[in-house]
Amino acid sequence: MNDEKERARYAARVQAYRIVSRAYFHLPVVVVFLTQQGFGPLATAALLALYGVTAALGDHVVAPLRRRLSLAGCLVAGEAVKLAGLLVLLAPVSTGIAVVSQLLAGLGFCLTAGTDAALASTLLSGERFRTREARTQAGMFLISFAAGVLGAVAYARYDRAPFLLSALGCAVAALSVLPGGRGGLRAKAAEPGAGAVAATGPGRVPPWQVRLWASYYSVSRAVLLTAYTFLLPLLLFFGERLSVTMFGAVLGLYTLCGLLSVRLSLAWQRRYSATTLFWLSSGAMVLGLLLLVPGGLPATAGGTALLGLAGGTVRPTTMGFLGPAMAGLSDAERQRVTRGLERRQGIVQAVLLIGAGLWLGSGGSAAEAVAGCAVLVVAGQAVAARLVARRPQETGPDGGPEGRTPAASGAPPVSAR
Repeated sequence: MNDEKERARYAARVQAYRIVSRAYFHLPVVVVFLTQQGFGPLATAALLALYGVTAALGDHVVAPLRRRLSLAGCLVAGEAVKLAGLLVLLAPVSTGIAVVSQLLAGLGFCLTAGTDAALASTLLSGERFRTREARTQAGMFLISFAAGVLGAVAYARYDRAPFLLSALGCAVAALSVLPGGRGGLRAKAAEPGAGAVAATGPGRVPPWQVRLWASYYSVSRAVLLTAYTFLLPLLLFFGERLSVTMFGAVLGLYTLCGLLSVRLSLAWQRRYSATTLFWLSSGAMVLGLLLLVPGGLPATAGGTALLGLAGGTVRPTTMGFLGPAMAGLSDAERQRVTRGLERRQGIVQAVLLIGAGLWLGSGGSAAEAVAGCAVLVVAGQAVAARLVARRPQETGPDGGPEGRTPAASGAPPVSAR
């Protein structure tokens, strides 16, 4: 009985960790901060891209540490690395300082990405896990929104304040997940992360439908996060010239709408179909990008909200088709596909960021860069639409473990975290 109570208490602490660790006070102001520190558009985009590439490929760097630590130990170490990356920015900012900060942030993400959910699944199961997971996902979105707005307010008073607040959040998160009580609460050693080939072996090439839906997810998420982390801040702060506080509130619409769409997407699929959710998600993404092009606060705010709705539905939409397409794959092959989604997304996002930075550096506008993203999205949606049209029949969204516990896709991985 005591062991069961202890396990339940620790499960609650892990839930608290998963929510607190998403308190990104600095998120809305990263681009503003770097620009005001003298970094040009290309340099700023390159720094954001560095984080994405590190988060996508750095798992091989941290793999030896992951093998030696428990799941909880990986979370504590990851938060410590992220905290170090944030504190580095308290020094006078140079190119070297900014690069070190991004590298540490990306490596910290590699240690924590997916590890928190894995640890939670060792402590709870069945209906209790699903109920706790739904509450946790909602908490992640809400704290991301609140921290983003508060961080913007704090930035208006002291430009390093959001980074200090995020560092404090890392410390609180690490303390909340420290294993306590008996050793039985210590989870098994962490497996190699998302990029580790050793976890699944070489395997065969997945079917073309699987590869195309995986690409649809990676490109869609990369476009959304490029807009959210780079282009939208430029449009809102330097284009619309909003106050920092108003800027944080408008950008927060992305997170709030992402929460709404995540909560409703699976219910929509159950009542209607994955196909209708695909069209809704695609329409929101394309229309949201197009609304950003002409400018003006109402259109930009509406576009931000629509992109948030699309961000929350991309993963459920993808899994509604990808899950059934993977039906003939082994567990190891399915794991390889789903793990590769985020890695590919990070690489595509880095390419888009560098492309946008080059465009802006050559005299182009952020609105024109958004228009380019819209063209890319329309092309990708056309390919996906052909796959949808060729689908023989509707199947439920639950194509496997990924379909049963959707990730918080509206809460983006961010730079300088």
